Amino acid sequence: MRFASKGLLVLALSLAGCTALQGEFSGPAKLEVVGAPEGACITVKVAGQAQSRCQGSTFRFSGLSGELPVEVGVDWQGLPVQEFSGQVRLAPGTTARVEVRRRMVSVEVEAPWASRGAIYEAYVDSAWAFGTTTFPDPPPVGLEGMVLVARESRGTLSLPTAPRAGIRVREEGGGEAQVLVNTPTDGMRIRVDEPRYAPIRLTPEGLAGGVSCVVALLGQVEAGQSCTPPFTLTLTPPDGSYRTILVRAYRDGFAFQEGQVTARAGESRSVSMARKRVQVELTAPGFTVDTTAYGEVWLRPEDQEGVALYGDPSPVGYDGYRLADRGMVVNGVATLSVPTGRMVLFRLVGSRTTQGVVELVDGERRVVLP
Repeated sequence: MRFASKGLLVLALSLAGCTALQGEFSGPAKLEVVGAPEGACITVKVAGQAQSRCQGSTFRFSGLSGELPVEVGVDWQGLPVQEFSGQVRLAPGTTARVEVRRRMVSVEVEAPWASRGAIYEAYVDSAWAFGTTTFPDPPPVGLEGMVLVARESRGTLSLPTAPRAGIRVREEGGGEAQVLVNTPTDGMRIRVDEPRYAPIRLTPEGLAGGVSCVVALLGQVEAGQSCTPPFTLTLTPPDGSYRTILVRAYRDGFAFQEGQVTARAGESRSVSMARKRVQVELTAPGFTVDTTAYGEVWLRPEDQEGVALYGDPSPVGYDGYRLADRGMVVNGVATLSVPTGRMVLFRLVGSRTTQGVVELVDGERRVVLP
């Protein structure tokens, strides 16, 4: 029995030694980093041990086992782009995997001019948009080659780390401004200066033949011009408010047609064009308060397009002229609505008839016949 007991003790000691040797030589614990871009440098810290490598993504740690804190940082082209932090179970001879997530920064955008309904956007170059949600919107002018990665109704934006970012602020009324920022960092405050406003596009409809140029007026200021068919106009408004725009078409050196439209920045509108008319006061000596008479305006054939004409025959010596308006003399004056034109014939018909030709009628005026 004594010899049997000794044999069992030796056998137990041998088995324990084999188990220890098996644990020692089953290999180090492995940690594989998943999701890093090609060419990235990865640093892994596990329970106080740190390793870095720029080739490969599998790390080996000897003497570690159990649920351990792990931190992973990924640098690409000199910038930190991904990270991981958490508890990972490691065991000799096994491989644990961690997936790194895109590193983000939060920036504050300041645009004092922006209204409450403004939209804030962030763009990065397409090569740096990996690992984050992107929008399908094409980049605006000035941010070509970039991808939209953040859109908010307030000035706090979260965007991926990148060598540069484009920040854009735009309003419903069409106003927008943008700025490029080098290497945005967490907590950075970015100021966006006064905006430029998206253009208004106008397409005249019903233009007369022979029109040479079309202009758009904001108040008394010419804001756009086109001298090439189809005479589409593009003008940049001073703000995002609705504006009344007057459109004029020129032929033979004077304003032949007019149209009016209300639009604001970023909108496209069609403008119905009609014959331009001006008010003319017609009088002559002897036509007084007690005079019963009427005034007439007659147009030459070249200027009759787009005008509703009377059927009266042409006056003697003015073949082809057609009557465009007729009005009673009141207090010695006949007030007429006159289409613009050249060589316009005016007549006063009453107890006597007098007439005369005005070389060019292109604005309101008073005409005194002999």
